[in-house]
Amino acid sequence: MTGTSQGNAHPEPASTLPHNTILDRSPSTRHAPISDDEWAQAVQQATENVARIETLNRTSNQRGNSWSLPIPDGTYSRTPTWTSRTHWQHQVRTLLNSPTGTTLCTNHTISTEAVFAVAVIHASLAESATGRSVTASRETIARRAGVSTPTVKRARRVLTALGVAVELVRGRYLNRLEAMAAESHHGHRQFRAASTWALTTPRPVATTVAPPFTKARKPSRATLRTAAYRSRTTTRNHPQSGTRDPLSPSGGFALKALAFKISPTRAQTRAGKTTHQPTNTPRPIHLQRAAAELIAHAPALTPASHIGMICHTLQQSGIDTTRWTGRDIAHQLTTDTQQRGWTWPNHIPQPTAFLRWRLTHIDWAATTPTERNDEHNRTRRAEQLTRHAELRARDERNASEATRTEILRTFRNICTPVADRRVHDSSHPSNRP
Repeated sequence: MTGTSQGNAHPEPASTLPHNTILDRSPSTRHAPISDDEWAQAVQQATENVARIETLNRTSNQRGNSWSLPIPDGTYSRTPTWTSRTHWQHQVRTLLNSPTGTTLCTNHTISTEAVFAVAVIHASLAESATGRSVTASRETIARRAGVSTPTVKRARRVLTALGVAVELVRGRYLNRLEAMAAESHHGHRQFRAASTWALTTPRPVATTVAPPFTKARKPSRATLRTAAYRSRTTTRNHPQSGTRDPLSPSGGFALKALAFKISPTRAQTRAGKTTHQPTNTPRPIHLQRAAAELIAHAPALTPASHIGMICHTLQQSGIDTTRWTGRDIAHQLTTDTQQRGWTWPNHIPQPTAFLRWRLTHIDWAATTPTERNDEHNRTRRAEQLTRHAELRARDERNASEATRTEILRTFRNICTPVADRRVHDSSHPSNRP
């Protein structure tokens, strides 16, 4: 039906199929030349559209892999920012646990845990300094929070009622210029834009809700060593006092450049010698990787000390870690345990000694599980290639010249009318008496 979409009784304002005006032209107007004025007008319109798109993307401060709707002027000035991400989450949790928050959650048929989960995802997507520019869709927030899309809608109503979230722009379909700006921003087509939200901390909330208690961090040992070193070396490096001229001879001033020039450390460096010689040879990377994989697949063997004890045990057992990976070693230990009818103990007081004892009862010169798997894959691949070669040879034998001639003759008889077929059959040499 004309003006309808696939039999729909409601006509569309325009056809959904692309309209090619070049093919619809008559032969007389198909190759009609374009005047200079039309060409200049088209170029001017395209230039203006490009300028408008660049201005729109620049003024709307686009970021990320999606294009967000521009914020009207003056909206941010009326919307307060949050104090910080941690404080805002603490404020939301405090408001949700209050009688007002509990009543709002009950009225909107949602739990406080679901609202707080949605709030945390909003906080992770907002700008750190202001709490604005939350442009993710409801489906994305629901997937990250582990809830449904209607739950996100109800949670946003609760956050809006508490005054800690404001919807700046409602999501909608993009117009033609906005779709072109979106494609210019991220390189692919976009037809809709999600709502833009801002997370706020109103003045009453900031004054009534106390900030979370943060315990002072204990300085690390590296910080303490650095402070002690600086306290010891400050007087030695800067012997002059604050009241005396630093260039005065009586201040005991020594040029650091001269001290560095005659220092034995600098002399050794100039001679090509290293001041710190390694005390031991580093372990091979394949040995370290095997030890790490072994602990990952057999957590009961995790040593109480450094993982180097497992590397030392594997090296003493004579295992070739270039062939045996940590996964293969764990698999071999499990197989040997099953063959002996044993079970893994629930608790191993000395994992390193237990591993050394178990490794001495296994033959590590055999083929590894990885090598057996690779051999099986090679055999299966060879069988597949042989099977494919047999199928190709069979197809070549079936597609002989006689077979092709017979197939063409049958196809010609099917396509030829009955009268012509009789004449053709009567004229065929094989059908003559």
